[in-house]
Amino acid sequence: MSKKEAKTIKKEIKARKEKVAKQKSKIDKLKKSLKKKA
Repeated sequence: MSKKEAKTIKKEIKARKEKVAKQKSKIDKLKKSLKKKA
């Protein structure tokens, strides 16, 4: 595996982690707002 390939793979993993983190925070916010309504 070349350095260029390793870099792109790292970028993809980072982007995926960020995406998951954003979705998680969205879900947490939804749960909090639901608790307030309940």
